[in-house]
Amino acid sequence: MMEEIRKLYEKFGGEVKEFEKFEGEVDVGYKIEFEKKIEDVDVHFFGLASGDLNPIHFDEEVASKTKFKGRVVHGMLTTSLVSAAVARMPGIVVLLEACFKYTKPVRIGDTVKVVGEVVEKEKNRYKLDVKCFVGENVVAEGYAKVLLW
Repeated sequence: MMEEIRKLYEKFGGEVKEFEKFEGEVDVGYKIEFEKKIEDVDVHFFGLASGDLNPIHFDEEVASKTKFKGRVVHGMLTTSLVSAAVARMPGIVVLLEACFKYTKPVRIGDTVKVVGEVVEKEKNRYKLDVKCFVGENVVAEGYAKVLLW
């Protein structure tokens, strides 16, 4: 099933990033980065998977009447890239907690870059401060807590 969905996703312009683990020993100061261009197909797949079919993400006419003046990407789609980034950390990774503040809208076609740094460590639990950027602009910021084996 995954291969069929992947082909459909790519057919509509989706970019599939190969899953590669980061290297190094995780400790305070360890840094992660991940980036992905958000395409229209990402918004549609996310809306279908999450059930968030808010017209601000899908209907240009409705969205043009908001303060954003057009369609915007789901905030949770944007910060789901944090999950993709932490999953690439060495070892087996479990996301325990995440908290984000959304600071600017993300548009279809934008490339979102996730940058994170481990700021706390307690045994095999880590807290990362995380920011999501479009260009030089911070579009979301917060933290994620993970468990590593």
